Amino acid sequence: MATPPTSTSAHASLELTDAGAKLVSLTFGINLYTNQSFYGQSRQVLDTLDLFLRHCPAQQLTFYATETMKEHKPVTRRALGMPGVWLAPGAAHKHYIALELKAAAGSQDAPSAKYELWSADASRQANIVSLALPSDSASERPDEMLALVVQLADAFSFRSGLAGYSFECSRYDKEKSETHAWSNSMRHPGIDIVRIPFDAKSVGSEGIKGVNWLTLIDAGLLKELGGIKGVRQRLSPGIEVIECRHGIILKAGASPALGDVNRDDTLPLYREVYGLLAPWIALAAEDSMAFRLGKDAIERTEAWFTRFGA
Repeated sequence: MATPPTSTSAHASLELTDAGAKLVSLTFGINLYTNQSFYGQSRQVLDTLDLFLRHCPAQQLTFYATETMKEHKPVTRRALGMPGVWLAPGAAHKHYIALELKAAAGSQDAPSAKYELWSADASRQANIVSLALPSDSASERPDEMLALVVQLADAFSFRSGLAGYSFECSRYDKEKSETHAWSNSMRHPGIDIVRIPFDAKSVGSEGIKGVNWLTLIDAGLLKELGGIKGVRQRLSPGIEVIECRHGIILKAGASPALGDVNRDDTLPLYREVYGLLAPWIALAAEDSMAFRLGKDAIERTEAWFTRFGA
């Protein structure tokens, strides 16, 4: 079996390993949300896979799962080719398109890298293209990661998107993994928590998941915000506005940041972007499924969505 890529030990304290399984991994995550059917932009979806494989070669991917599989299985050539088969011209339309290709040491481990598609055609949920790369990609090669996100934003017709530090949680122990991720993300607010398919329901057709180092909004929402001029007037010079084919990317600082509220590092640039997009983030918070946290899960989920406004 191939050896999956791993991140440096600098971030190991933020991850969670229990009984030999990695339940939470810290990654550089890129998550793009769209209202459009994957069948309406099949070539563009497949382009996102090609871009991912340039940074994580196929031989590093170890396990895969679809929506009908209870457990991940070793990656096969057939699994790698599923998106191309499903989205080929003339292919029968599937109600669900769901595939995760991940790099992990064990089948139940949270991935250190992954490519994931989630789509429920004819629903009000968002369709998602979700990528993850080892977290040191963000800390050591931010310019390369920015270039990748710009390429994805030019290729794929998104409505919104996020890129930056992200927690990936094992689906095999959701309460333990999401509790750890929630607690650490509340302390280090620069870390997103990826929860597919629940993010599809949360974002829906109008919401925005949140903000990160890179926050993407489409041309329609940009118009509501007064265009590029209006956005620039409402944000400080520390936030770069990058134009792309389908909208803009708001870049909060030179590189991704974790933040640490215990040390008064509250990520003021991220908070500015949050202030700009707070009404749409509130929509996502309202529609979100609660984190698997046990007591006070609904209230704690709302606190997570609004952590940059506290």
